[in-house]
Amino acid sequence: MIEQHIATYREEAGELLAELETSLLDLEETPDDNDLINRVFRAMHTIKGSGAMFGFDDIAAFTHEVETVFDLVRNGKMVVTKKLLDLTLKSRDHISALLEASAGSGEVDKQAGDALILGLRRLVPQPAAAGEEIESTVMAPPGAAEAEEAQQKTWRIRFQPNRELLLCGSNPISLINELRGLGTCQVTAHFDEVPSLESLIGEHCYLYWDIILTSNRGEAAINDVFIFVEDDCQIKVELIDDPSQSDGTESPKKLGQILIERGDITPEALDKVLQQQRPLGELLVDQGAVTSEKIDSALTEQQYVKKIRQEHAAPEPAASIRVPADKLDQLVNLVGEMVTVQARLTQVSNTLGDANFISIAEEVERLTNELRDTALNIRMLPIGSTFSKFKRLVRDLSQELGKRDRNGDLRC
Repeated sequence: MIEQHIATYREEAGELLAELETSLLDLEETPDDNDLINRVFRAMHTIKGSGAMFGFDDIAAFTHEVETVFDLVRNGKMVVTKKLLDLTLKSRDHISALLEASAGSGEVDKQAGDALILGLRRLVPQPAAAGEEIESTVMAPPGAAEAEEAQQKTWRIRFQPNRELLLCGSNPISLINELRGLGTCQVTAHFDEVPSLESLIGEHCYLYWDIILTSNRGEAAINDVFIFVEDDCQIKVELIDDPSQSDGTESPKKLGQILIERGDITPEALDKVLQQQRPLGELLVDQGAVTSEKIDSALTEQQYVKKIRQEHAAPEPAASIRVPADKLDQLVNLVGEMVTVQARLTQVSNTLGDANFISIAEEVERLTNELRDTALNIRMLPIGSTFSKFKRLVRDLSQELGKRDRNGDLRC
């Protein structure tokens, strides 16, 4: 099964690389197009995440460097320049070479890859030293770093994987570790859905997690972490603390409020418990309204938010399936044979002259024609996938030969 997943990854990565090249060439014409920037980022993010999932660590590590730069572009900290596009297109070619080398065809120039990484890192804006000018690619005004730090927000993330997620090759721990890279994390695992040993299935995931994350990356970056598993998991992202919306003096949420927000208890059950003059957590556990584990988790969240505040006190896409081309070819061949048989059936029915037989033959002819047209349409490929390769070829040749466009600019 893992070999099948690896083959699927190689196929999908090839398609993503083609899409990445097209998006980069379009971005050269309209460098301010946010949709194109997001398409480039998502393509690289998918290549990186899937590569790490299936053991293509070299591809994941290299793509991460390119993705980091475009994350800055996406967040408005850099602008799209010709130098950036040149390096990104060469990086795309290097990723393609890594992909081919993993299948045993061709070798990879590691020094070329290191040079590309170095070139990309040099484009990343660095804090200006005394007397030095800030690099022209920086869009943020002076002091933006301090302002960004002050805009850190705290999020609650409920991550409940599908029990069969592990069978798909996904690793929940890798996703949680990726969240840790976004900022300060507090992770709590819940075990209340783990069955008894007799009914436990070793390949299933019974755990779910509550993650309290403080980050300045925003909700979009959090959602990007779960981009590969969002359809197979229950993921809930909530903003629980925004220093920019408060003066820092208000108290963190109370225990009962946190439990209700997370869906661990109903407001009615909480009101019933509050009528008794005992500590809320103790009453809830004694009455079986909530487990002690959930109480501890909510208290941890409450203390975490308090600590963070102290530290920062100032149209759906159409569904599709992947089918090997040889199976489609076989389908087209079978349809061709059916058309021949249908023609014979029509000829025989006309010879016999039986009205019922002729009616059936006409119905079979109609269905066969529809099946033939549908099969041929399935087998067709968009013509853009063929001719889009020439756009990159023209660009590289124009740049190499120094050709200029009608505006007098160097054509690339």
